[in-house]
This record gives sequence, structure tokens and C-alpha cells, in this order.
Amino acid sequence: MPGVVMDKFVVGGPAQGSITSDTMNGASPLGSNSNVHGIDTESSNVPSRVNGSAKDFDGHKHPSKASPVRTEMVAATDPPALAQITQGFFPFSKLINRSVQQCWNDLSDLVTELAEIQVTSQDAASLAVNTNGKSLGNQSSENTQKKLRILDFAHSKRAEFIKLLVLSQWSRQASDVSKLIDIQNFIRTRHQAYTTALQCIGDMKRDLVQAQVANPDLRTALEVLSRGKVASMPNLGYKPPNPLTAEGTLKRLQKLNRIISARLVLSDSVPLLFRTYRVHNGRVTFVVPDEFELDLSIGAEDESSQFYFVDIRFLFTPSSPIPKGRVFNDLDAKINEILRTQGLAGCFGLLHNLVLTNKVNALYKQAIELGRSLWSDTLRIELLHRTLVLQYWTCRSGPKSWLEIGIKSSRAGKANDNNGLPVLGLRWIRDGQEVDSGNIDFDAREMSMECVLRSVIALHICHILSSAYDKLRDNSLFSTGTLSLRALLSRTEPGACQLDIQLTRTRHLRVSIEPMSGASILSTTPSLLDRPDGDRNSDKSSIDDIVSRVARLRCISAIEEIESNARMLGLQVVNPRSLKLDFRRTFPPGILRFSFFWHRSWDRNWILAATSSMDGDNWWVVQLEPSIIPKGHLSLDTNNNTTSVPRSAQIVSDTFLLTQQEAPYAPFADLGHCLHGILTMQANARYLADLQSINFYPPLPQLVVGPSLRVPDITIRYQPSKLPRAFQMTVPAGLSNRPFIKETICLSFHGVDPNEKAAMLVAYGTFLVPTKHIAPLISKTNGSLVFQKGGNEFAIRLYAPVGRSVIPRLIENLRRLECVLSIIETLQNKKMEPTAVSLSHVAFLYGSQNDLSAGIDIELNSHLPLLSEMDPLHLPFQEKTLFQLRLGIVFNYPNPHRRIQRSFSSILNQVSAESNSLDAVAELLSLTLPLMQALDRLLANPTYADPLRIQVTARNAKNFRIHYPTHGIYFQLALGQHLSRMVWILKDVDCGESISTRDKLKPLLQESLYNSRGDGWRGLGNGVVSSIDKVGNLISELDKCCAGYENPETSASLNFGSQLTAGGKSTAEQTISRQTADMPHALASLANRPDNTNTQHQANVTANQNPDIIMID
Repeated sequence: MPGVVMDKFVVGGPAQGSITSDTMNGASPLGSNSNVHGIDTESSNVPSRVNGSAKDFDGHKHPSKASPVRTEMVAATDPPALAQITQGFFPFSKLINRSVQQCWNDLSDLVTELAEIQVTSQDAASLAVNTNGKSLGNQSSENTQKKLRILDFAHSKRAEFIKLLVLSQWSRQASDVSKLIDIQNFIRTRHQAYTTALQCIGDMKRDLVQAQVANPDLRTALEVLSRGKVASMPNLGYKPPNPLTAEGTLKRLQKLNRIISARLVLSDSVPLLFRTYRVHNGRVTFVVPDEFELDLSIGAEDESSQFYFVDIRFLFTPSSPIPKGRVFNDLDAKINEILRTQGLAGCFGLLHNLVLTNKVNALYKQAIELGRSLWSDTLRIELLHRTLVLQYWTCRSGPKSWLEIGIKSSRAGKANDNNGLPVLGLRWIRDGQEVDSGNIDFDAREMSMECVLRSVIALHICHILSSAYDKLRDNSLFSTGTLSLRALLSRTEPGACQLDIQLTRTRHLRVSIEPMSGASILSTTPSLLDRPDGDRNSDKSSIDDIVSRVARLRCISAIEEIESNARMLGLQVVNPRSLKLDFRRTFPPGILRFSFFWHRSWDRNWILAATSSMDGDNWWVVQLEPSIIPKGHLSLDTNNNTTSVPRSAQIVSDTFLLTQQEAPYAPFADLGHCLHGILTMQANARYLADLQSINFYPPLPQLVVGPSLRVPDITIRYQPSKLPRAFQMTVPAGLSNRPFIKETICLSFHGVDPNEKAAMLVAYGTFLVPTKHIAPLISKTNGSLVFQKGGNEFAIRLYAPVGRSVIPRLIENLRRLECVLSIIETLQNKKMEPTAVSLSHVAFLYGSQNDLSAGIDIELNSHLPLLSEMDPLHLPFQEKTLFQLRLGIVFNYPNPHRRIQRSFSSILNQVSAESNSLDAVAELLSLTLPLMQALDRLLANPTYADPLRIQVTARNAKNFRIHYPTHGIYFQLALGQHLSRMVWILKDVDCGESISTRDKLKPLLQESLYNSRGDGWRGLGNGVVSSIDKVGNLISELDKCCAGYENPETSASLNFGSQLTAGGKSTAEQTISRQTADMPHALASLANRPDNTNTQHQANVTANQNPDIIMID
């Protein structure tokens, strides 16, 4: 038991005797030669001193009549030493030292506490004077509090030192108590030894029962030894049978054959897989291919008697025969029991499952051997029940691949080729996905795990290489045969699978997969890969003090917990002092502790606040309104001098969310998602509330976190006509202004995209018109716009930093969507077929057979950065719209309309309310298509080697100028009306150059064109008119007339120019002849760019300032 041991020198002076660990109570040290019962073990001849003359325990001596020799012998032997108990004892000096140290620490804390109490100073005139003339001093409440604290401290420490004084007086008599403890321990030890001895004797008596031996039967033993038999044993009268002869044995075997054959044919129901059998030598042998041969026989002629097991042989390798002995006997007994109870069907089921299990174990042993040899560290092998799982390419990163070989059980209701029997099946998981295993080379008779593994890896390599082959084949170099590409694949040998690629004319690359590790190996020929590629308050009562301390500690604990959890979510704890705000005016008065959090991906004007009080814990979303925020300050700097005031503070949850979950670490991801989401939705709702022109639900006080950490949605009423002027959009003439979208838009939070590092929101809405035909046209690669299949709903994906509103971007996309629907409606009215739809582009087909493709680009020149930075309270007073819509049309190569692309774009962006620009473009596409096709054929130059013969300039989509440089003559082809119908009008133009040549060619033109008539065209004397669809005939006739006349002067100059081009070209000649070096792919790439014309236009725009596009072929 514990106690206090006084030191040698105590307060009362030195002790009367020395108390040490060696001499206390007369006990010997711990190393003395005494056993646990206190009996001396050095000499067993020491007599007992119970009745001797030694000193008793009471300290008196008793006389003894023994001889002097006996007395000397007894006096020489000391009593056994008592074990000294010192556990739990400590010096009294240590207790005093610790009490003194604690007193000093408490005094230091008291001095620090008293220093923090500010005492108000008093004037000498205001000090009270006692009746005896002495001053009472400063009697302020602060000074009185200090005095009371000093007095309480002195009283408490005085009581503690009084206790030490009492304890020191008692400890001077501690030696007698220690002796009593040692005696009690000695008595308890002797009592335990006595109890143990009794228990050992009882156990020995109980164990001797098993050593008893029965008395021998001597009478029976004498009878056996003398007579050789026992007369009392009965004689059963058995007689041994006569030995069988060879002839008798043959007859019996033949009889057995007949009985077995007749029984199998007439009586027994033989399973389907036991239909292959042969009867011989008095037994029947059933053969199951690739599994086993079973020998059975009968024991009686009765048809109801059972078959008996004779032998079994396995028909697959590797396998071993069943060893004779216990295993064979157990199998014999088991099969005979099954034959007796279940017949041949049960016997087959037992042996069939036995063989399947044996095969799986054999493959498992082979796999283990492979894992210990060449395939070490590349395989992971597991045997789960009766399924072998072999994972290969274990060191490869990404999805894993493995092969499962196990027993497939039959399933009721599913027909298969196995007649409902379990079979040995394969399941192949390739790169985390299950694929067909029918092509794996698996022989159920000659089983080889290495062959199966090599086949699986070969098929996997084939899949990798063939996929690479298909992607390479899509490239033009390999599809056109410029470079060779060859794949050599094998289903059984992975080393034979390779992909040969021609890199250049002299260099080739071979791609192969290392079978064991799955690493890709690239080798080139010649080699080029060798290069380095204080808590108490005395002013309160004890009850109030306890309550306040508990409340304070509870709130501190709650905030510390949420801060720890928030740091694990990546949130930063913000020091409230750095914000220079008095948030106690914002929060309710019962809040005792609060903490602020911010994330580096959030907007700098939004923070989260966690408050704790005795009424509950809450999450708040706080919006800051900094008076001065420097541009580019993207992170919340706690060291800046920005003065901010809280613009709003909204409670979003009445709990810390995480502490109510059962698993404390599981919902961290959900909590992070919830905090990001509620902050995002609050920012958007606050933006709508400040805008005051768009209705939404729920209102801000009801926008809180739902059950199961669900982030609420916002329902917006979308009315374009009631939007502020800043959100109105200027559209080109012709686009329909009727609404296409219902007023209700639902805005939902869908997490934070790690790639975009922004919040992802989705806006859901419904169309007023059917859109079943538009849904398949939405681009699958861009998920920003999705239409519902078979319905009229849509979804728009939006990104924004957490805490920044997406309302401006949402309104922009909704206006874009309405513009897209208006364009599609117009195209369908014009019998044009839309093929692809996005928020920025509409692709469609047109023409008589819808064989030409075009696209309309929707460009919205918005000032969204300005909108996001502007205060939504100021937007309703913005007079200028911030959205300007511009359309552009794109024609891809080889669409003939690509030559007049800019003209169509300018028509599309007309703002005149008198004309419909989109209808006009659609009409012009059909009117100009025959002409553009004819000009495309006329300007064709497949070889890019013919000299310049004709030049066509498009002033706009209705007016063209045709120039023959070799003749120096110009023609104007314009779209106009003739006899109340649209026609093309051709006439020549006088440009003041090559007058002589034009005069010489004019009679030929007058005769062949102006005074003539053709298919779809007719001369008018000074010009020609042609129908819209037959204008190609007119162009062909004009080209024939000009081609039949040759101007010698111009021909010579052109020949001279050709010769000059061979030596050194001038700038203009280089521009004209650039078409010989440009390929059609380059022309197509230039035509695909709506803001650029082709190379010929850029080269010749200097010579002709008025035309929009100049075409040279």
C-alpha cells in the first residue's frame, strides 16, 4: 500500500533509528537466501524453533532447559527474513517540493491575472477619510477585486501547507505501520502456499484414476495356452467355397456381361454423358471424354440391386492415378453410397465435380510453378473456393487485367450446350472490363496453364496493337498508302505480335509488347532511340461561473473540431482581426465562438463562418464588401490593409454537418461538396436579389442545406422582355423574337471540376416547341448543351469560380439558344436540313439533294468580365446593352459557295427591319447555287499547271465580273428580274483597256450570244438573260466563244510571262501563279475560316479595291 517515508533528517531532528531498506523490521535484503514462504533454504537440518527459547513475536524470552550445546546451536540460526514491501512509497521531501512549486506557479498566474485588471485612478480629493484620519485608499471595484483574489489565494495555500504539517507529524510513526504491512504479507504468503499444496494433492489423486489397470483373465489365458482354443466361443459352421476353374470363371464373367447389358438397356436410366460405355470382363466401363473412365459391376442378378465401384482412370493430363490405400477406400465407399442412394446420375455428378475440381487444382499448381520461375514478380495467383484467379501484368499502372478459371454452375431457365451440368469455364477481365473469352486457346484434355496464359496475353496484345493500327490507319499517310503499315498478330504466341510502321522511306518502327510485364517496346531501323529522347471569474456565483466555463469550453471544442476538419478539406482559417470587422453585431448575441474559413478557389468577397453557442452550431455564408480591393488580388490576404464591411450574412445550416454522421471520416468529400455548393448557390441567389428584376425561389432565408448534405436548387423565372437593359441583346433582322423557352429555369450545383478549378452548375429548362428532331443534332463531344431524348427539356452546363455568379453567363446562353432555335426554324422552312447544333454553331445541308454543307456561327460580343465585376445593384441603371449578336456563315471545301462567303456574312448581319436577312441568305443560296457550280467547273485546274485563262470577281452575292486576261475583255453577270421572274443577266463592260481586242471579239459574241438562243438562255441584242437553273449553259457558251478566239499579242505576252516565271517571277506574277503550288487541302483550310478569305483574294485585293472576294484559278 502507498505511504510516505521520512528522510533521515526531518523537521523534528534526526530520527531515533536509521530506517533503511536493508534493516527495517529486521528483514534481510531482497537477495537473501529465502524462499517465497520465508523458510531458509541453505540448510534443511535446522530444527524448528516453535517450542525453542528464541525471541517470540512479542519480544519476550522464554526459558529453556536445553543443554548449552543445544542453546548455542539454536542461537546461531536466525529466523527467516520477512519480505519488505516498499511499493508506492515516496519521500516526503518530494511532496514538499511539488507543493512549493505548485504554489509558485499559481502565484505567477495570479500576478499575471491581476496585471490585466485595469484600476481606475482616483483624485486625492475623492478619497474617503476614516474617523481616525487615515485614508481608506482606492475603493474601486477593480481594486477590491484584486484584493479579494489575493486573499483567496493566501487562504487556499495556507490550508494546503497545514495539511503538509499534519502529514509530516504522522509520518514519523510510519515505520511501525510498515512492519505491520510486512507481517500481513508474510501471513498471506503462507496461507497461499497451504492452499496450493491442498490443490496439488487433489489433482494428483484425480489423475491416478487413469493409471488403474484391470485384473487379467488368467483362466482364459491358461485355456488358450494349453488347448489352443476356447471352448466357450461358438462355431458358425462356415465352409470355404470350392476354387473356381478357368472355365467357370469365364462362364460367370459372360453371365455378368449379359446381366449388365440387359440392365443398362432395359431397366436403368443412364445419364446422357454415360451413353458411351462398353461391357467386358463382368464390368461396364463408362467413358466421359476429356474427364474419366469409370468401371462398375453388379453384386446380384436382381434388377433393383445397385452397381458397385471397381476402378476409375482420369483421361486428362496432368493427372495422377488414385493411390491404393485409404484414399481409394474412402472413394470406393463414397461412390458405392452414392450408387445406392442416387444411382448412376448421382455417381456421374460426384465424379464430374471431382474431375472439375481436380483440373482447377492442377492448373493452380502449374500457375504456382510459373510464378516461381520465369514469370516471377509478374503474376498474382489466388485460389478462391473452386475458382483460379490469375492476374498478369501486375506492375502495370491503370486498370488491372486477370483471368478466372472456375466451375460454371448451370442456371435454371437458361438453355445451354452443357445440359444443365457444371463445366470448366473462363472469364477474362481485360483492363477492368469483361470481354469475350471464346478465342482463348484452352484444351480441356491436355491442360497447360502456360499455354492458356500466353494465349490470353497474346489476345490482349492483339487488342492493343489492332486498336493502334485502326487509329493509325485513319491518318492520310497510311490510308493513301504513302507509308506502309502492317500488323502481325497471333492468338497463341505473344512474342509473334508486332506492328510494323514505316516512318520514312528508310526508317521503320516496330512496336511490340513485352509479354511478362506488358511494357511497350519500340525499336527502329536504323536505331534512332539511343539518343536521350484563465477561466474563473470571482464576480459571479459558483453556479454562474460553472455554467459560463462549460459553455466556453464547449464552444471552443466545437470550433477546434470544425477547424481541424475544415483543414482536412483544404479550407484556410482566416484571422478575424485581419478583416477588421466587428462580427458580433452581425451574429446573434448568444454566439460565444466563431471561426472564418476561405478556400483558394473561392471568390475573394465570400467566406464561410462557423459559429458556436449553447443554442447550437451554425454555418454562415458571409459576403464581404471591400472598400478598396486592388485589381489582380485573387487570394484572401490576411496581411493587407483593406477595410471591409460585411455586406450580408446568411445562415445556411443549423449544424456542423460532419459531427452528426456515424462515420467521422466517410463524409468528408460530401461535406466539401456541400460547402462549395451552398456558397455557390448563395452567391447566385444574392446576385438575383440585388438585380431586383428576375424572380427566383427559394428566397435567401430558405436557401439552406437540405438533409443528407443536399445542396438546394434555385428556380428562376426567365422573362427576356423584363430583363434589364444591360442584358438585352441586339439581334440581326430576320431572327424570330417569339419565345422558345418556358419561363421556369432550374439552376443546380453539380460539384467542382478539378480541371477547370471552378464550380459546375447546370441549368434545366423546357422548350415551348417540340425539339425531338433537334436532340440528335447536339454535339456529343461538347457537354455544355444537352437535349432530352423524346422530350422538350434541355440542360446547359456553366462554370464559374466558387462565390461568383453565373447569372450573366446563363442569360447569355439562353439568348444564344433562342437564336439557335430561330435559325433552325428558318432553315427548316426553307427545306434545309440541320446536321449539328451547338450554342455557337449550326451546321446544315442544302441543295437539291442536300449534298452541300454549310454552317452559321453565332458570335456574341459580350462584356462578361465587366458584368461579373459590376455591382448587380448598378446594372438596372445601365442604359447600354452589353450583348451584341453577330452571325457568320462558313462553307467548307469543296462547297462552291465558299467563294462568296463574306457577302453572305454581311447580309446575315443586316439590322434593317424591312428585310429578313436569314431568309435572304437562304434564298440566295438556292439562286446562286447553279451559277457557283458552273463557275467551280469552269475554274477547275486539277493539275495546277495550266496558265491563267479566266478571272472571276464577286462584288457581292448578286453581282459578278468575269475577266479574260488573254483577251482583255470584261463581262458583268448580275441577278435581276425579267418578265416578273428572277434571271441572270450577262453583258459586257467597257473598262478602257484592250479596245482593239474587244472590238475584234465583239462580232463573235454578237453572233454566238447576244443574237442567239440556247438551252435556258436567250440573247437580247446587247446582253443575255438566263434562267436560274440553266445559267451554267450560258457560262459554258461564253467560255467557248472566248476560248475559240486567240489574241496573238496577249499570247506572246503570256508566253513571255511564262518564260519569265521560270527564271524569276515578279510580285504580281507570283501572286497569280500561286495556285499551282497550293493543294486542295490548303484551300479547304482557308475556306473554313470565316474571318479570312483565300490566298488569291489576299493577293489581288490591291488591284481591285471594291470587290469583296477575288477568285483566281
